[in-house]
Amino acid sequence: MAFGALWRLATGAVALTLPAMVVFADPGQAASGTTPVAGAQPSWAVTSADRGPAAASTPINGRIWLAYQDPAGLARFDQEVSTPGNAAYGHYLTPAQFRAHFGPTRAQQRAVASWARSTGLAVTAVTNHYVAVKGSVAQAQRAFSVQLHKFLVKNQLQIAPESTPRVPAALAPNVMTITGLDSAPHEMKPADSLPPPPSNRWAPGPCARYYGETKATNLPTAYGASAPWNVCGYTPDQLRSAYGATRSGLTGKGVTVAVVDAYASPTILSDANTYFASHGDAGFATGQFTQNLPTSWNSVSACGNWFTEEHIDVEAAHAMAPDANIVYVGASSCNDNDFQDALARVVDNHLASIVSNSWTAPEDQETPALRATYDSILQQGNAEGIGMYFSSGDAGYNDPATARGAGEGSDKLQASYPASSPYATGVGGTALAIGSRGNYEYEADYGIFRDPLTSAGTSWADPLPGTYPADFYQGGGGGTSYAYSQPSYQAGIVPNSLSETLPNGTSAPPMRVTPDVAMDADPNTGMIIGLTATQPDGSTAYSTARWGGTSLAAPLFAGMQALAEQAKGEPIGFANGAIYHGYRGHLFTDITAQNPGNPLDFALNWYTNPSTASGPILTYLATTGTDGAGPALLAATPGYDAATGVGSPNYGYLMSFMSYR
Repeated sequence: MAFGALWRLATGAVALTLPAMVVFADPGQAASGTTPVAGAQPSWAVTSADRGPAAASTPINGRIWLAYQDPAGLARFDQEVSTPGNAAYGHYLTPAQFRAHFGPTRAQQRAVASWARSTGLAVTAVTNHYVAVKGSVAQAQRAFSVQLHKFLVKNQLQIAPESTPRVPAALAPNVMTITGLDSAPHEMKPADSLPPPPSNRWAPGPCARYYGETKATNLPTAYGASAPWNVCGYTPDQLRSAYGATRSGLTGKGVTVAVVDAYASPTILSDANTYFASHGDAGFATGQFTQNLPTSWNSVSACGNWFTEEHIDVEAAHAMAPDANIVYVGASSCNDNDFQDALARVVDNHLASIVSNSWTAPEDQETPALRATYDSILQQGNAEGIGMYFSSGDAGYNDPATARGAGEGSDKLQASYPASSPYATGVGGTALAIGSRGNYEYEADYGIFRDPLTSAGTSWADPLPGTYPADFYQGGGGGTSYAYSQPSYQAGIVPNSLSETLPNGTSAPPMRVTPDVAMDADPNTGMIIGLTATQPDGSTAYSTARWGGTSLAAPLFAGMQALAEQAKGEPIGFANGAIYHGYRGHLFTDITAQNPGNPLDFALNWYTNPSTASGPILTYLATTGTDGAGPALLAATPGYDAATGVGSPNYGYLMSFMSYR
């Protein structure tokens, strides 16, 4: 499609006839009249792990994802409307325009659904994105011309295709890929630093109102001086002041931010209003906070309680942009299918122009088919002027040698998804020092070593900052993608030493590197939140606690984007073009490993069981600014780096959007 036609389409000037649909399936068409479907076989379904055929009666629930019209044209359109300086910049489509010109057609839906029924599969849903089917292993094998076997994966048997599934050649142009033919759990995890409660996270103190307020003079010195006590938790006013939001006068008025998480807290609105009232804010006005929820929930025991995650995200976004509207979009569970449905509700109904997502998984846990289907939804959002922001995770480079990496289920050094998608903005983490006047002092990258106090209490147990991996507590996610080549917006900015070196150390053509930006995430410098939670005595009541992680960084940045969008006077959309363009204009604070001569360290007391405020109190020296070690090190360096991206936004970044008016 010619650029001029794309621009006229975006501005609504002309109607447009698109070329015929393209085939998303593999190019090798078999003589038998079937075509293999790309990405539908998991990479772990290998001969060495094959343990024989799956039982024919085992139930299968799958999705046949519908191919977009003119995907190459859509890719060009997304790039042009999100690139500052391009004539098409900011000329987005409505959901109806997207469906008419790029989305799957009604004819595709009918063709795929009719074929599925003809094979004996039951069609359970037909959407703008996929046809959902269910049946038995035997029925799926007949339908997709493939055998489903059992494979030993991480000491568990999982069902998957033993070869690439196929569909009739005549149907292939309608099909992008297929998901659900394997039984491996496809779950996202909240990006906060601990498993989600229903309980709160209690800390014994002491703690400080701002960085450096009080010193731990009763403990051994560190780096030549007494360490400051960790921060009790920053307030909304402190965070707005430090990042330049207060000075800008911007509040996010007229902008809508969506927060996507699993499930829905029944006390979110009352808790948020109680919290903000205690910090001199009126909270949400009538109609300022709304919810978009599914009709039912599932997998609650497997996914756990996500209410704390929801409170972090909603309260952090409102803290940074107090006049923005917030719509909470609840997924039916933490499973990929349900998160995809939640994101689809956002783009199909244009619920917001900014979307905060604090959930993540190691990149290789998402099959090529799942990544392709997520990416298709992100591409639709980009075409409609909806910016998608994802936490980069809190396990550093997902090193399985660390407790955090192993807890994520990672089996190698790797980046996290969806933050690694070239169609998303990955938000990494920092440790933020705010002074007594709400002033920004400095930031280090978010990577925490916890060195325990010896039993005698006279020294720290290990040489500072601690040993790796034993003393590595957590850190911001980032690194080089195995799956995606370098997007154009990173060319010339991301060092070749990062983009051309895979996590396993081998060289590659330039690849996507994350994160793109970073904001406060270190729990030692986190934000106070308020929520109804289980108390140490087992009762339930409203309480507050300090929380961090890139679960905090993502909604903070979404709030900053609401301010920038207010300044611009129109949607920013997919922000990476503007972010890297702004980097060239020095609109971000560059984060390096340490404040020169003054490491960002904290004395920290911690309950053995913080969820019940019980057990002996443990004392640590927490040093932040070193995200990993050895091959797993995500180093914060001058310029773009894989720990903090281009850096953190500031007042200049916000004011730069005034030039678009």
